[in-house]
Amino acid sequence: MKIPVLYYHKIDYPKSTAVLKGLYVKPKQFKLQMKVLKILGYRTITPYELLLFVKGHKLPFKKPILITFDDGYKNNYTYAYPILKSFDFTATIFISSGCIGKTNTIMEKNGKENQAEDFLDKKNIIEMSENGITIASHGINHYFLNELTDDGVLAGELLASKAILEDLTGKKIDFFSYPYGAYNAKVMRETKNAGYKGAFTTNKGKIAVGDNSYELKRISINGHNTILNFLYKIIFLH
Repeated sequence: MKIPVLYYHKIDYPKSTAVLKGLYVKPKQFKLQMKVLKILGYRTITPYELLLFVKGHKLPFKKPILITFDDGYKNNYTYAYPILKSFDFTATIFISSGCIGKTNTIMEKNGKENQAEDFLDKKNIIEMSENGITIASHGINHYFLNELTDDGVLAGELLASKAILEDLTGKKIDFFSYPYGAYNAKVMRETKNAGYKGAFTTNKGKIAVGDNSYELKRISINGHNTILNFLYKIIFLH
């Protein structure tokens, strides 16, 4: 068995001025995807359960799936969170802690985005953390971590973001998602040294027993995916 880990960015209606409209999955589109997962018998898991699987423990259900969101946009709370709750699903949100409560533009890997977005505020994060959503780190400033030459800046991105979110939620922050999916051996080593139990990439594929806990694969879900594209990615990708 292999476990699919889905990753989203924005659950919202595409802004007319946005360059990268594919990062938006419309709420009705997301709701249909979650409905299909429910009908097919999938059960959402936490990163902790995924890690147990990676280490060889058998999970007590047949169709586990992990749903994740990168960056920490306000629309994850406004639209995704109620939909997830309606299906009794959970998810993990990787938060860029430097953006909490702000309106910012994140430059994307494949081009310049000029559309500023609202990010989750402290109240949103605390509420979701207390209601089954796993809060995790996406660094502070959304840097390409593999390009950082200052070891202190790299350590700060990993350690300070962890501390900020732990202070906010009152819980251990044990998982990290590499901004832009950018990492190398040094970044993986420093992520482990910072106390994270696992880290997620944007490398395409499903999770198998024995995979590197600091190089976990995911499957991108974007606004251009039809429901058939969505099902293909979950069922047929390896």
